[in-house]
Amino acid sequence: MNKTAHRAILLGALLIVIAASTAVAQAPILDFVFEADSVSVPAGGTSLASLRVTNISVQEADDIEIALLEGPVTLDAVEPIEVLAAFDDVRIGLPLHADEAANLGATEARFEVLYTYCIGDMCYQILEEIGVTIEVTAAVPASDDGESTAPAVVASSQTETEVWKIILPIALVVSLAGTLLVSHSRRRHWTLRLVAFVILGVSLGVGLAMNQDQQAQSIGAVLCTSCVGIEVTPHMEAALSADARARIATLDEPIELLVFSAPWCHACPYAKAMVEQAAEVAPALTVRIIDVDEDRAAADRYGIIQSGRTIVPAVLRVDTGEILFGIEDLEQRLLSLLEAS
Repeated sequence: MNKTAHRAILLGALLIVIAASTAVAQAPILDFVFEADSVSVPAGGTSLASLRVTNISVQEADDIEIALLEGPVTLDAVEPIEVLAAFDDVRIGLPLHADEAANLGATEARFEVLYTYCIGDMCYQILEEIGVTIEVTAAVPASDDGESTAPAVVASSQTETEVWKIILPIALVVSLAGTLLVSHSRRRHWTLRLVAFVILGVSLGVGLAMNQDQQAQSIGAVLCTSCVGIEVTPHMEAALSADARARIATLDEPIELLVFSAPWCHACPYAKAMVEQAAEVAPALTVRIIDVDEDRAAADRYGIIQSGRTIVPAVLRVDTGEILFGIEDLEQRLLSLLEAS
């Protein structure tokens, strides 16, 4: 194979990596599963719904909040999860309360989950909905001392499941290694080789069931994007160059920029500072800073929120509708945005 073919293959692989990294961005990285298909709540009482939150990505998830949208119950205050590390999981007890006059029977409750994560200079806020069936039952009778008896909370069997997640892969690997060794010593014993292939197939199935394919895909995407310099953007001090200031100072037609930011976005201060410095040298340029947490309607109206996903930092030119996301090469992109007729 000649050098041209090698270069073509390398270029194709690079394009695939870029496309894959773009597809991974903005995607949900948390998995929410109620540990029971339904939750029984006595009228006038409270029960705990056990929710398991799993991070299926190499990215760190921050500020995980859960709120009740609709249902036959109310949700007592739940402390947000500040940080959930890569491939980590946590169980949350959601205290659900049913009013004494609540209608008995099964009804679906809908919950809203909100969290953020960052990749390089781009930060994403993900908004999702999850549901569970709520069975409102008759009020729990009071005990002899006059106090109602709360239903017992059944402990989850997740600990046993996690033990099997460790034992089963080890057993499969040991079985495969042993079969291969015996097969190698008996080179014509095709039966043992067939057993080895069966064990290998079972191992792959177990890996898929445990989401190991998702973990490998996420790790590979981050490693590859880091190799080609896509993910990491240096966080230098915001400062427009002298040439940029001179070019911006020549603007004479009114231009309005909206800068969308959020407290959880670590790259937003840089974007705000760059745009504000541009406004200092161009009287015709007006800048408005919008906090997406406080004004989600504006973020949704201008396309900063896309399918429940909020992307910041973002700089929008109002008259053209063009948006700049992220801070990579922001000075040059900002000049192009302002100088466009």
